Amino acid sequence: MKKVLLASSILALSAGFAAAEGVEVSGSARMGLVYDSPSGDTVFSSRVRIVFTASGETDGGLSFGAEMRADQNGGNADGTANGDSTVFISGAFGRLTMGDVSGAADALVGQVSGVGYGPIDALQEIDFVSTTKTAAYYEYSAGAFTFGLGAGQTDSGNDEANIGVKYSAGGYSAALAYEDSDAEDLLSLGGSAEFGPATVKARVSDSDIADKDTTWALSVDYVTGPATITAFYTDFGNTTLASPDTQHVGLGVAYDLGGGATLAGGVVQQLNDDGVDDETFADVGLKFSF
Repeated sequence: MKKVLLASSILALSAGFAAAEGVEVSGSARMGLVYDSPSGDTVFSSRVRIVFTASGETDGGLSFGAEMRADQNGGNADGTANGDSTVFISGAFGRLTMGDVSGAADALVGQVSGVGYGPIDALQEIDFVSTTKTAAYYEYSAGAFTFGLGAGQTDSGNDEANIGVKYSAGGYSAALAYEDSDAEDLLSLGGSAEFGPATVKARVSDSDIADKDTTWALSVDYVTGPATITAFYTDFGNTTLASPDTQHVGLGVAYDLGGGATLAGGVVQQLNDDGVDDETFADVGLKFSF
């Protein structure tokens, strides 16, 4: 009887393995210390993310797949506001993705480099207009050119749409994207260039909101051995007549420990032009990829 049970268990496990073909699990984690001068506190900060990636192919050669992210402090409740998942199908026609996609500006123009091990690494980022979690994004590549077209959720009430194009070859890239919504239209231009161990990235965005200045950002990454030194400058301009001009200046170092582990830290200074005291943000810690 025990032999029969053992054989049944092995068959069940084998069936499970067969069902899991085409499914991969990866993840990332981080831990460290974070400081900000407004509160004057230094706190512990950690996070874990597990990513499930599934893929397959039709008899006609079309590729399809899905990706879902599970966070320690979040879920995938309904694929809308709280969703962190995407589903795609691709072929000679290009690639169509639905789910947690931000659109052509985010995918093609992107952001300049940030600093730190995680908690402050987005302080250089300039916002995009397209933010709807459940959206559709189409992308097609031909040679050095990539074309993108996206739309937000049809019943979101904000009518988000975006379009962009990117050229990338020989260590250089340039991208242009336009986003349209009921709240704001935004035109963004971005580019990057490699000069030996150094990579320079830039982004400029112009809004149709009368009280919002042109925003821009610039970063430099320099690789020396296992270390990468990063510096950035972002000018956010005015978002309304009541808010001051604000700039962020950052400097950081990341050291590759090997095996997917990195020791990193950074400091960001927020400069306020209206006489408000400048603010400082900093972090140091470890980040891991699995």
